[in-house]
Amino acid sequence: MVVVGIVAVLTAMSLGGYERLTSRANFSSVLGNLTTSLRRTRSEAAGRGVATAFVVDTRGNRWWGIEAPAGWTLKGFDPAAPGTIIVSDTFPTGSGKGVFGPAAGFGAALPAPFATVPVIRSQSPALPYCSFCNPDTGMGAIVFQPNGAASFSGGTLVAGAQGQQFTIQGPNDARTVLLAVTARTGAVEVFEQ
Repeated sequence: MVVVGIVAVLTAMSLGGYERLTSRANFSSVLGNLTTSLRRTRSEAAGRGVATAFVVDTRGNRWWGIEAPAGWTLKGFDPAAPGTIIVSDTFPTGSGKGVFGPAAGFGAALPAPFATVPVIRSQSPALPYCSFCNPDTGMGAIVFQPNGAASFSGGTLVAGAQGQQFTIQGPNDARTVLLAVTARTGAVEVFEQ
């Protein structure tokens, strides 16, 4: 019985470790897909010669990269009929928990040239984990121009910020990842805690 008990304990411990490892790998896969999608949306603006928009839905845990021709607005965006899609995906969620967050934001200042990107509650509007998202709808958009510049829409933007960000967190671990975008060049950078 003692041997059976020891085997049961060791099996339970290894299954817990396997689940954590699988969860971490799934989060890394989603993060890679998100980063690739954001960068592809940016490059498609230059390639297509038309503005593109990367739309995030922090409540629905999803994103779209779409064409954003002249006159496109986030207010007119319909998730059921998003327009010409470049990329689209959803985040897997566990236990009813979304992945945008944490509620307090990234919590650490970024290095140059991202130093003016709002990352903490005292600098950010109502959604510190998405500095350009609307607090009522949870939606926000990064609009990339063919010349490389980016603009942001959805919420109240921080005055003087030279870029914006959104933050995601691993559903089962303490990983927090911030994706920052500069306005002048549309450069995308990933920071992890």
